[in-house]
Order: sequence, then structure tokens, then C-alpha cells
Amino acid sequence: MKSVILVGSLLTAASMQLQAANFESPDSVDNTIAEQKAAQKTWREDLASKGLSFGLDYVMFGVASANGSQGNDVDRASGVARFYGAWQLTGKDTGNTGSLIWKVEHRHSYTQTAPKNLAFIDDVSGGPEGLGYVGMIGAAYSDQGFRVTNLHWKQKFNGGRTSLIVGWQDVTDYVDTYALGSPWTGFQNLAFQTGAGAMGLPDDGILAISAGHMLTDNFYAVAGIADANGQSDDIFDGFNTAFNESEFLTTFELGWTASQEQIYTDNVHVTVWDFGEDTRHSNATGEGGKGINFSASYFVTPQIMPFVRAGFSEGDVALYDKSISVGVGYFGLGKPTNNLGFAMNWAETNEVAFGGDKQFTAELYYNMQFGDHVQITPDIQYIKDPAMSNEDDAWVVGLRARIFI
Repeated sequence: MKSVILVGSLLTAASMQLQAANFESPDSVDNTIAEQKAAQKTWREDLASKGLSFGLDYVMFGVASANGSQGNDVDRASGVARFYGAWQLTGKDTGNTGSLIWKVEHRHSYTQTAPKNLAFIDDVSGGPEGLGYVGMIGAAYSDQGFRVTNLHWKQKFNGGRTSLIVGWQDVTDYVDTYALGSPWTGFQNLAFQTGAGAMGLPDDGILAISAGHMLTDNFYAVAGIADANGQSDDIFDGFNTAFNESEFLTTFELGWTASQEQIYTDNVHVTVWDFGEDTRHSNATGEGGKGINFSASYFVTPQIMPFVRAGFSEGDVALYDKSISVGVGYFGLGKPTNNLGFAMNWAETNEVAFGGDKQFTAELYYNMQFGDHVQITPDIQYIKDPAMSNEDDAWVVGLRARIFI
């Protein structure tokens, strides 16, 4: 058995569901709760045995650089409070479970603008000096305020080999995911998260339908259609945007996994996507976009997981036309609850929106857990040739702290 807290928690979650296929990312509600089981008290375990499980956390992230786009010191910091849970209402002993899933958040900034804006958004929107880097660092750390990220029904069929989810979803829970892509526990640069920067992504909490199915014991397919104009801070407006504006993100993924319980650790997949036209996510012409992404990750030892990820896009909704990343995760470094990630990315910026410049990025982080409730993660990034900066390169340091119960 791998001495890795992430993999162990996913295996535990799967065994509780009669070895059901786990199509979701490590950052999904169910997998986040499973990862925190050591922090649960007896009364919560009793509730979980009756089908109701939940968690709370507060995450703080600060980032700073001496290499702003005009050569000055720049910094941003923010926090996110989250309450999430799952209420299993049907099929507990059959594997064909039906559950209500929720996640509500409050995202707020400690500084004039949030870390999400540091890379280039502030530079192009008249805000304080940023990095002039076409990319995103800490994309989840905004000042959006109250939002609903998940509120949906998840139904399993075929003894858990098929999943159908209907309602407000975070598309990064099922699109192009892998073990180190979580902004709460893994990499902070979007180049090493869902889509590798070369995929158009809508808001996190939008009306969507997604489904996953194990075609064989090792091959699977995941597909989804999501409201491209939805807003997670006004979810009920999704009935208007989805059914009247009718622009969607559609995705289809075909993948191979060593086992259903390790679907996003020992995994190879290809994802194709299409993003609707004239949405608020277009960066220039309103033409929308489409593309293809590739990901491969595999544990070569019980603790070391190298990966290769790439994306190629057309249109104006993705940050990059081309993006290629290679890296490695070391799980259980120092103790079973710690993990380290290192990765490098080469990208060509979206030619329509940002001119097609080449950028190189590297990131190193070390996620350390103290006791059952606290994680501290120092992070350092290097950016070569940020496209909108007067600087030739930039060093960026960050610190993330997560308290969870």
C-alpha cells in the first residue's frame, strides 16, 4: 500500500462505496472530506455513518515579488472560508448512491487587490502594478465575496461504475484533473492546474451536467456541458444565462487508469473542449475557443509521481495557444501527510489576445501538515520573459496556510 495520505484517502473513500469509480478530482467535496478523516470527531463519524458528512476550512495565501512589471516590489494576499458537505440520501448499501453535494465560500482580499490579479489582470485593468505575466498565480484567491461553488445531485449507477451529476458544479472537479492540481493543497500556478492555461474555463460554480463511466476496468470516459456565462456569486441567474444566452463549455475526456480507486494518480487522458462565443470570458474578439489537452501521471515508486501535461487551443478564451508542463510530486516527504511538487512550463501566449509571446515558468512547493488541522505551504516560482513586463524575469515567493476541521 502506498504510504501517501492523498492516495490512502482516495482508496478509503472508494472502499466505502463498494469500490465505486472515483471520477472526481482530489479537490472535489467527497475527496476533500475523505482526506480530512483524521480530523473528524466521533460525533461526525456517527453522522457520516448515517450518510451526512461535512467539513470546514479557512485558507490564507500571500504572494510577493521584487520584480513587478515596472521593476518595483509587488505583493497580494487574501483568504477563503469554505463550508462543504455531502448528504447521501439513497442507495447506501447498493453502490448506486444518490447524494446532495454542497460547497459555499467567502473569498476576500487583505490587500487592495487579490492574488488572482497579480500576474497581469491589474496591469491591464488599471490596478496597482502587477507582474506583467500572462498567466495566473493563485487563481482561486479573489475578492469575489460570498459564492456557491457546488450545489448538485450526484447519482451513481451500475454499482458505482457510472456517475451522473446535475446542478451547480465546479468544472475543475471533473475536467483534466490530476493529483497535484488543487489550489488548496497543490500547485498555485494555473500552468500546473486544470487545462494548463490552454483551456477556456468558466466560473467555478455554474449550472452543468457531467457524467463519468468506466468502459472497462481500466478505460473510462467523462463528459460535461456547462453554462459558459454562469456566475458563482449569483447562481440563480444561471437559469437566465444557461437557457437564454445558451453558450456552453462542452468537454469530453477519454482516459486510462491503473485502477478505478486511483483514477487521477496513475492516469493517462486526453480532453477535448469547446467554449461558446461572445461570453464574458473572451479576451479579445468574442470568438470563443476550442482545444485539446493531454495528461499523464504515474507512481514510479510508492511515493514519487512524475507527470507530463500539455494543451493546445484556438480562439481567444484561453491564456495560451500552446502549453507544455513536466514535473514530479513526492508524497510522504518527511512524514506521510507532507508532499512536495516541482514543475516547469513552457507556453506560447494567446496570439489573438496577447501576441503569441513565449514564457517559461517553474514552481516548487512543499505542503507540510502539523497535527490533524493545519497545513503550511511555502512556494517559490520563477518566470522567464513575462510578456507584459519591463523585467527579463521574476522571482515570486508565496505562503499558504490552511486550517481545517
